[in-house]
Amino acid sequence: MRSFVDRIKMIEGNEGVLSISIGHGFSHGDVPEASSRVLVIMDKDKATGDALATKIGEELVSMRGKTAPPFYSVDGGIDAALKFDDAPVVMADSADNAGAGAPSDNTTILRRLIERGIEGAAVGPVWDAISVGLCFDAGASAQFPLRFGGKIGPASGRPIDATVTVVGLRRDCSQNSPFGRSVLGDCAAVRVGGVEVVLCSIRTQAFGPELFRNVGIDPLARKIVVVKSSNHFIAGYGPIAKKVIYVESDGLFGSDYRKYPYTRVNRPIWPLDEETRPGLIL
Repeated sequence: MRSFVDRIKMIEGNEGVLSISIGHGFSHGDVPEASSRVLVIMDKDKATGDALATKIGEELVSMRGKTAPPFYSVDGGIDAALKFDDAPVVMADSADNAGAGAPSDNTTILRRLIERGIEGAAVGPVWDAISVGLCFDAGASAQFPLRFGGKIGPASGRPIDATVTVVGLRRDCSQNSPFGRSVLGDCAAVRVGGVEVVLCSIRTQAFGPELFRNVGIDPLARKIVVVKSSNHFIAGYGPIAKKVIYVESDGLFGSDYRKYPYTRVNRPIWPLDEETRPGLIL
């Protein structure tokens, strides 16, 4: 998509083309307007603008199914991370992204890491203000049985019941994001076996490595770093990740749109339908 956008920016300002905008839409919005749009604004020459909008639109349509990264199953993603001969491997739990409306307390990937006895893994953020409060009450280095995650609804999975060790506590945490500082509230880090989990009291997605460093976890020293985010984590974790893996968990914000019960979108629409009718809107 980078080269596509760069070419569009080079066209703007030439031969009467004032502006070109790509509205990529919001795929999880069940509204009639759900779709992508190309808007070309010309200096009076509508015919040229129509032709340009059609050309760009056809190029955009030709990219369907080619630009998304591959998504692994939960165990497939863990296997791929373990096989990769460098670290850290950043694993994106995009289906539990709070920025898209998911609760950010899904436990599926975390549970498999614990069940498989994985060492050197860190997961965050898991939104669980109750568990954060209990960790502060228990204090640093405390060991106690804790039920955490899996609280908000069916898409959260089952809570984790484990004896945890409190390895980090900090009040009023924040992280860098592409939009400025993102607040996390009070945070606690707990360890279960070889897995460390960052619990936060304010619901948000993973943006920057400060999410882990706030509570004493160095992501550079971990083999697997699981972040609950779809795309925005790349700004903070891209520079430190040796490999990025996208995992399709059973969280609320899944990437297979064909599983969603859309009732209001205009049909046919890709990828719900194979045959569609993209074209110029007059």
